[in-house]
Amino acid sequence: MDMKKTLVMLLGVVLIVATAKAQVFTKVNTKLSGVMQPVMSWLDVNHSGFPDVFLAGDRYLNSRHLVLSQVVLKAKDNRFMPTASPFQALYRGDAAVADVDKDGDQDIVMTGLNQFNKPVMVLYRNDGNRHFTPMKTSFTPLTDGSLEWGDFDHDGDLDILATGKRFDNRLVTIIYRNDGGLFTKMVLDVPGVYDGSVRWGDFDGDGDLDLLITGNDGRGPFTAIYRNDNGKYYKISQSFVPLENSDAAWADFDGDGDLDFIISGKNKEGYPELHVYSNEGSFFRDMPESMRPLKSCSIDVADFDGDGDPDVVMTGESMERPYTLVYKNNSAFDFEKIAAGLPGLSNGKALWCDYDKDGDMDLLIAGITVCYDFVGDVYRNNINPPKKEAETGTSIFINAPLPKYDRGPYYYYVFSSCYCDPSGGKKPKYHLFISNVHKEKQAYDLNYKYNNILLKTVPNWGKADRGHRTSNGFNTKKEAEASRVQVIESYKATGFQVHYINW
Repeated sequence: MDMKKTLVMLLGVVLIVATAKAQVFTKVNTKLSGVMQPVMSWLDVNHSGFPDVFLAGDRYLNSRHLVLSQVVLKAKDNRFMPTASPFQALYRGDAAVADVDKDGDQDIVMTGLNQFNKPVMVLYRNDGNRHFTPMKTSFTPLTDGSLEWGDFDHDGDLDILATGKRFDNRLVTIIYRNDGGLFTKMVLDVPGVYDGSVRWGDFDGDGDLDLLITGNDGRGPFTAIYRNDNGKYYKISQSFVPLENSDAAWADFDGDGDLDFIISGKNKEGYPELHVYSNEGSFFRDMPESMRPLKSCSIDVADFDGDGDPDVVMTGESMERPYTLVYKNNSAFDFEKIAAGLPGLSNGKALWCDYDKDGDMDLLIAGITVCYDFVGDVYRNNINPPKKEAETGTSIFINAPLPKYDRGPYYYYVFSSCYCDPSGGKKPKYHLFISNVHKEKQAYDLNYKYNNILLKTVPNWGKADRGHRTSNGFNTKKEAEASRVQVIESYKATGFQVHYINW
C-alpha cells in the first residue's frame, strides 16, 4: 500500500477516535418514533427512581397524518424499553410533571390537540404499576400554550399555570388553584397568549411567584412581567422586546441570588431575536449576547456540566435553517456554544434531565429536521462530573428535592450553604446554616420558619421563600438527629463554618 495513503488513513482513524472521545452527547437506543409539535416530558412512570420518557406528537407517513403517544421505560445499560402508553395522543401542547397528591409518585398534566383536532387539558393521577387515571376536572381545553406547576398561594399544594388557545380561538392565561385536590379556576388580569409561554418565578425575592409571559396576545408579539402582590398580578412598568413564536426561562445566570431571564422568538418584523436580561433589583438590564436568536423556539435551563451554574438548550429556526443549540454558562452572562452534535429541529423541543443519575444532564429532543426527518431521541451526556461532597458554588441558592408526603408527618431539619461573606463584606468563606430537628405540622412550615429566622439573623443573605435544602423525612427524632450530625460533620470536614438556626 502507498505510504502516503496509509498515513492519511491513520490520521483519519486518529481524528475519528479523538472526535468520539470528545463527543459531549451520545444518542441512546430508545425505539421512539420521531414526531414534531411534541407534547413530552421526563416522567418516572413505574416509581423506579429513574426518569422514563413520555413523547407524543404528530408526523406524516406518506400523506397520512398520525398523532402518536409513546412511553419508554429506563432499563439497564442506558437502554429504554417501550411499553404501552396510558396517555392520550396529543400535539401542539405542553406537559408538566409533579407529585400533586403527595403520595410519592409523579402525576402529569397535559394540553394539546387530539387526533380529532379537538383541544384537550387533562390531569393523570399516577396509581402505580404503570397505571394512570385521568381525573374528572373542569379544566379549559387548550392548545398552543404552556403549563407549569407551582404553589402560588403558599398553602402547601401545587397549583397549575396554563396558557393557550381555546376551541373558539379565545386566548387565556389561567391559574387553577389546588385546594386539597379540588382545582378552582382563577380569573387573572393577565392577557392570554398562544405560540408562547408563561413562566412562574420570584424575581423580586418577596416569597411569591411572579409571571413572565411571551407570545402572541391576539394583536401581535407580546412580552411582559407581572408582579404577584397578595395573589393579584400587576404588570411592571418596564417594557421588554415583544416576541411571538417564542419561549422564555427564569434562571440566576450570574449567581447573585436573584432571577434573570432569557427569551427568544420572532419580532414584529418577522426576524428571530434573543435577549438575556440581568435582574438589577429595580430593573432588568438587557445584556449583550452572542447567542443565536431563534424563532418557533423552545428553551430549557439546567446545569448540564455540573459546575454550579445554569446552562441553556434551545431548539428553533434562524432565517436559514433549524438548530438545536447548547450553551455553556461561563458566568457573568458569558455563554459559550458547545459542539453538541445534535440535529437541528423546528417545531420541536428539548428537555434536560439526568436520567442515568451520573451527575450531568441528558437530553430528550423531538421535532423535524431541515431534511424533513422526524426526530424523537434521548442523548446521553458524557461529561460525568465528579461527585460533590459539599456545595461549593458561589450561588447562595441551592436547589433540592422537596420532602415527600406519602406518609408521615416526618421529622426534618433545614439547611443552606454558601460561599459568601454573610456580614456584607468582601471576605467570602464557606458557611453552613442548619436548623434543629422538628416534626412538620403542615407542608413547608419548617421552611418558612427557618427562612424568617435566617433573614433576621443574616440580613445580607438575601430573600427566599423556602429553605434551600430540606432533609429527608425521618420516622423518629433520633434518626433525624443522627442524620443532622452527619451533615454537620461532613461540612466541617470540607472547611465550612457552621451556624445554628434553632427555635
